[in-house]
Amino acid sequence: MEPLGLLFGQFGYLVANNTKTKMKPLTYRLDLIEAVEPLDEWFELSAKFKFKEWAASSYGIFHGDKLLNVKLRFSGEAARRAEKVKFHPSQLTSKGKGNTLIVELLCKGNWELIHELLHPDWLGNVVIEEPEELKQEYEAYLAKSALAIEQRKSV
Repeated sequence: MEPLGLLFGQFGYLVANNTKTKMKPLTYRLDLIEAVEPLDEWFELSAKFKFKEWAASSYGIFHGDKLLNVKLRFSGEAARRAEKVKFHPSQLTSKGKGNTLIVELLCKGNWELIHELLHPDWLGNVVIEEPEELKQEYEAYLAKSALAIEQRKSV
């Protein structure tokens, strides 16, 4: 593995390439890495690879999904709180009707964004307006969560 950089969020992550397959960079949680062996060689990053640009294209650490134009609408107390939050480097905000806040992002990382929107600060006070595929993923996640609650009740 060829280390490319570190990302920090809720957890720390190593970003690395597999030197044999030259695949796209992968992320590894630092606390889950086992059996590390140092090599007697140094790695040099390709001049073409820009770690900060690569990291900024995603919401969080995941880069597997495609780049999306996301439009979120926050209402109530969540709108006032969201005004103070930098969700992503691409973020644009504007005021909407009825004291809502519109947040637009250009990013990857659908699952991590969905998990952020399920945070108690936003839950029930944010609507995904665009894109349709993100709305569908969010609704499917909520449906699966509701099913898990029903299954637990029957145990």
